[in-house]
Amino acid sequence: MVEKKEGRCSVKVADLAEFWHGQKKIVLCDPNILACKDWKDLLQQLIDSKAEVDFNQGLDIRLMTEEKARMIASMKIKEIHFAWDRYEDKDKVLPKLKLFADVASPNIHKKQVHNAIVYTIVNFSTTIEQDLERIYTLREMGYWPYVMIYDKAHCKPIYKDMQRWVNNRFIFASCKRFEDYKKPTNTK
Repeated sequence: MVEKKEGRCSVKVADLAEFWHGQKKIVLCDPNILACKDWKDLLQQLIDSKAEVDFNQGLDIRLMTEEKARMIASMKIKEIHFAWDRYEDKDKVLPKLKLFADVASPNIHKKQVHNAIVYTIVNFSTTIEQDLERIYTLREMGYWPYVMIYDKAHCKPIYKDMQRWVNNRFIFASCKRFEDYKKPTNTK
């Protein structure tokens, strides 16, 4: 989805030292740093900075390797984002999410991967059953799914309920199955 809008290529345009001067937090707006041919150099610069790193867009989990996961795990990161947009990418996405969880979760702020969010687009090319399968699978793996509705203006109400259930972490943590979720009623 993102590649159509922003392109598939990621290019190193500067070294960290050219714009970073010791601030405690670095915010990266590149949605595909793992696709850059200079990824190793860029990730090492972030590690060496010892600053908190905010990848404010999703990293392409399909490009994850053990080396990349280890490097990311050695950074100070509060939250990291991946995506599982297409159900049919299951065989590509799930092994990479497992790899990242196995390598990185003990190190990211000493928490499990629950501080890793996986954007999950619904109402695009999937059924509700497939969407719920992705959500339940991500939960079982220790990830926080984040539901994004493809066509919110024209979707069935069930998608908005699903989004409300998943994206409110308190509700999602306390209500394990969508089938058991009771949406709030208007008390007016």
